[in-house]
Amino acid sequence: MTTAPSAAKTTAFFQLLHQTPGLDERDNRGKKHAIALVLSGLTCALCAGRDGSLSRLHRHMVNQFAPLCQLTGAAQSRPISRAQLPLLLAKVNLSLFAKLLFEWFGLDLSTLTGQWLAVDGKELRGSIQAGQTRGDACVSVVSQAHETVVGQAYYSGEKESEKLVVRQLLMDKGLLDQRLSLDALHLNPLTVNAIHKASGQYIVGLKANQRLLYRACICRCLLDPPTHYYCSEWERGHGRVEQRSYQCFSLARAVFDARWQAAGFQTLIWVKRNRQPLAGGVITEEISYYLSNRAVVTEADWVEVCGAVRGHWRIETMHYRRDVVLSEDTLRTAMSQVSRVVSCLRTLTMNLLHRLKPKNMAAQLDHFADNFTALLQFMKTEEVL
Repeated sequence: MTTAPSAAKTTAFFQLLHQTPGLDERDNRGKKHAIALVLSGLTCALCAGRDGSLSRLHRHMVNQFAPLCQLTGAAQSRPISRAQLPLLLAKVNLSLFAKLLFEWFGLDLSTLTGQWLAVDGKELRGSIQAGQTRGDACVSVVSQAHETVVGQAYYSGEKESEKLVVRQLLMDKGLLDQRLSLDALHLNPLTVNAIHKASGQYIVGLKANQRLLYRACICRCLLDPPTHYYCSEWERGHGRVEQRSYQCFSLARAVFDARWQAAGFQTLIWVKRNRQPLAGGVITEEISYYLSNRAVVTEADWVEVCGAVRGHWRIETMHYRRDVVLSEDTLRTAMSQVSRVVSCLRTLTMNLLHRLKPKNMAAQLDHFADNFTALLQFMKTEEVL
């Protein structure tokens, strides 16, 4: 069952792409292929599980070219060639395309109030060139409740810092005043200070590389009794059983270094994870620490904070599906722009598939691969075409 399209949409996404000036940065001389048709064809190919190779995506575009043209009313005589496909994608105005993509989703920040959003980056491994250790990377902001991507940005792992890109993304998208969970990389004064100043809430990982802060928090755990405590039952999944214990410590009277004074630290969260393989064996123990500017006063506060700590892994689930279900990391290209444009379309695909709420996403891709008519109907219902 699909979700009704947003009322904010005044046209189908295909028409929006077709009508937006500046999206196509090709020279007007010799244009043969409509950029909206190519991007729509790629989206259909991704929804049919053809990811992992630009050649596979192209073959699907060629095989299903006629019905796609018939539905969209495109007056195109022949599909784009495999050689021309990356050259055209390299001429897509990426920043404008991403803006159109997320505006078309109709994401209203007021609907995110009270939700926790997970922030993390992911390397696009297919973009790593010979002799290099890093390639392009994608930073995403994902709703913990629905696993929907609400914001995205790209950067070069060889030249740029994820911390700067995340901070800029949160500012550009107006997300600094939301509830955000971040990993330890983003325990940075500029980032947490900006969130706190904007009246946002954060939960951010703490590791030993922040030596003085880490030591102060360890001492707090040793000397002060926890204000709240929770221990889960043993839960089975992913080939193991796991038990999680949470403790909360107040930082209201703690004194921190000057660079952390504007961070608004209120709570230290201690988490212990005990795991054992289903086949038996040694029980392993892992302890993690998190800092938050959210004061935990009531039991409801504590339940929400524990849920947000665990819910951060929804973004890892999204990354896993992009890699395993859509084969994102196996799509190799030497052109950074191509990698990023296809990644944007992959985000569109993931968000569209979530609207169907499939029990098995891989099975849904197979269904669309076997029944292109059903895929076109779905795209029409969701106002993509």
